[in-house]
This record gives sequence, structure tokens and C-alpha cells, in this order.
Amino acid sequence: MHALHRFGTTFAMIACVCGPRAASAQSEPVALVVDAGRPIRVALDARIRLQRVGQPVTATVVEPVYALDRVVIPAGARVRGHVERIDSGSTFVRARAYAGGNFSPPKHATLIFDALVLDDGREQPIDTVVKGGIPRVTRRVARGAADEPPPDASLTVRAHSEIKQKAADEITLAKQKAHDALASVRALGQPGQWQRLRDAAVQQLPYHPQYLTQGTVYDAELSAPLSFGRVEPAAAAPAGTAPAPDRILTARLAMTLDSAKTPKGTPFEAVLTEPVFSAAHELVLPEGTKLTGEVTFAKPARRFHRNGQLRFLFERIQVPGHAAAPLLGQLHAIDADADARVAVDEEGGTTIENSKTRFIAPALALLALHGSIDRDGDRHPDPDGDGTYKTNGNGVGARGVGGFFGMSALGAVTGMVARPFGIALSAYGAARTVYTNILAKGNEVTFEADTPIQVRLAPGAPPQ
Repeated sequence: MHALHRFGTTFAMIACVCGPRAASAQSEPVALVVDAGRPIRVALDARIRLQRVGQPVTATVVEPVYALDRVVIPAGARVRGHVERIDSGSTFVRARAYAGGNFSPPKHATLIFDALVLDDGREQPIDTVVKGGIPRVTRRVARGAADEPPPDASLTVRAHSEIKQKAADEITLAKQKAHDALASVRALGQPGQWQRLRDAAVQQLPYHPQYLTQGTVYDAELSAPLSFGRVEPAAAAPAGTAPAPDRILTARLAMTLDSAKTPKGTPFEAVLTEPVFSAAHELVLPEGTKLTGEVTFAKPARRFHRNGQLRFLFERIQVPGHAAAPLLGQLHAIDADADARVAVDEEGGTTIENSKTRFIAPALALLALHGSIDRDGDRHPDPDGDGTYKTNGNGVGARGVGGFFGMSALGAVTGMVARPFGIALSAYGAARTVYTNILAKGNEVTFEADTPIQVRLAPGAPPQ
């Protein structure tokens, strides 16, 4: 929050734009329209085995959709669609899968949602382009500067700080339960840890079925606008009303940001997905208000698993029908794949955290390689003259483990049957795991367009 404290007074500069319409126009009915291009975030109701084009799919809306000042598609609404296309991937993707012992390369399913089920049971046709497909969504909340332990803190202090931060994150998520995508996805009954472990084990087989995981989140982007009639708008806040300092706004990114492809100084845009009201429940900022800013720091990923970093700052706001005005804010939270391990710091910067267990696989692979070579079953001369001979183990287990790191289940079986293949696969597996987990380039920070975010406004006294 350091940068925000320097600009707390910018709230006085946005007073002229915060009041979406004049008082004289408040009584005029307005059309509630969800424009084309607006994504509807949904999650699959059940696990689906990919078999053919045309398979029916159903999903649940996990974030409410607003038009101007009210909800028009509530969280919990249902959508229906089907599998439009099944793509087996590029030649490179298939070759890479075959090299790892996977003869069922991952398939990419293109979905279409064409019907929205309303509260009264009626179905409204919709035309969508479905993007994304994140199996496990989590909301990553910025860590407070006060919660950071000092660099020279003991292990106990750091552990205590980590526990406090996790507890604070859970409290924040609980407070947002009414409109939080994470809570909605959990309500759908995502598979538990045991189910995920079983699925992961099945995926190691040379031939295995392909599934779309229950709870996988997609963005169904509207290709045509949806109209929900005309209504009396909410009372507009008086001219000069600004959002409260330190207020958290809910928005979505309007463009893709990437630590490798979005250099420092790149302008970007986000759009409010929820309206902002005053304490008197008067409309201050309608849905569709634009937030603009620029990337203030970008560092691409580097070798030796050093991950990318990205920071961006919000600097201006534009209410529909008004000129843009200054407004300072920073990233407070972002929805991301749980497996991506995205971290948000106290100043809104983002990076990818490396797993603390990433050295286990290389260590096991090297031990398996050593065991495959050393335990060759040869008999050694009797060292103590008692007429017995010392024999090393035959190394079957080590070759099986090494073969698994080389080519998954197929490599494990092949390695145990034939010693030369076992040693070769163990060497291949050790080289691959060491490169992937230690020597290779780290992961880039990438946020696709339409990613849900939360923006914390600068602290300071509200304008007079």
C-alpha cells in the first residue's frame, strides 16, 4: 500500500464524475442490457467423460451478472450446452505426450452454451463463445505489509505469521461468500483430495479416458446482447460523491497481461462488474465503469526456475457518458488456478511461488538411477572366508521407480522386465525431472482477459 498512501488525496479529483446521471433523469425508465462480449462465469455441474461431439453439458453461474445497477443473472442460475469440438492437440503436444509414455494425449474440448435457465424455469436462448477451463479456482488475496515477518525472524515467528495470514484470507473469503466465485464453486461439490489422487493415478496409465472435471470454470462470452426489459433506475448519488477511501471494487481484466509479453509502461484496462453504492444506497459507479492504468513492473521468467513478476497500478476511472478522471488503486485479489500458485504482495505485485516439494522428484529419480546401476545382482568374492558370497539386490524396484519417472506406468513395467531398458529409462527420467524442476525456466505470470479481480482504492479522507 506504500504507493497508495502517497496519492490518498486523488479522491478529491474524481468527485466530478461520480454521479452516473443527473437527478432529473432518475425517474426515466432505462433498458437493462448485458452487452455482447460480457462473459458469464460458469462451472460444470458434473464430471464429463469426453466421448463425442454433441455431448450435453450443464453448468451453474458462479458470479452474478449485473446490468447498470442490479443483478440480471444471479449466481446459481443454470446454463445448458454441448461439446462443439474435440481437439487432440498439435503434433508437438502429442509427441511430447508419447515421449512421456502417455498414449492418450490431452484433448481440448470446445464447449457451447446456448440456453440460460431463468428462475421461473423458462429458458432464454443465448449465443456464447466459451473460453478458459480452470479445474480448480482460488482467490489469491494480497498479503498485508503489517503481516510480513522481518527478514531475520525465527522459523517460529514466520510460521506464526503464515498461520495468521491464512486465517485472515479465510475470513476475507467468508465475508465475500455472497458473491464470491470460489464459494460458489465449492458449493458445486468439487472433487476432494482423494478423488484427485485417483484421477492423477489413472492419468499415468498409457491409455486412459479423458474427463472434464466437475467444477471446471469457464467464461461464456456473449456473442449477442441480452435484454432484460426496462426498469426504474436506482437513485443516483449527488454530484461530487466518490467511492469511499480504501474501498474494494470488483472488476475483470479487459486484456491479457503477461510478465514476458507485457513490458513496463503498457497501458491496460479493467471493467467494473458490480456497481458501487454510497452508504445511503445511492448509485455512485454503475456496472461497466472503466478502470485504466499501466504496468509498473514486469520481469520475465528466467532459468533455474526463477519465475516471472508483474505489477500494475490503476490510475484513472471513466463512468459511461463522462470524461475520464484520476483514481488510484492497486490489485487486492485475483482469481487464478490453484495449481498455478499465484501470490499477491502488499503492493499489488504478483509472482508465482515455487513448490517447496519440487526437489523431491529429482532426488528420487537420481536415487532410482543409482540403484538401477549399482544393484546389478552380481556375486562378489567371499570377503570373510566363510564360504558364502555377497550378492547385491537385483535392482528391480529401483528400475521400476526410475522407469516411472521416465515414461510413467509404461516405463515402470518396462524397466522391471528388462534391465537395459530400465537403466536407460531411469537416466532419461532423472535428466527430465532435474531439468524440469531445477534447470528449466520458471513460470510466467499470466492473467487472461476476463480474469476476475478486486481493486483496493487509495486510502485517504473522502472529498468534501
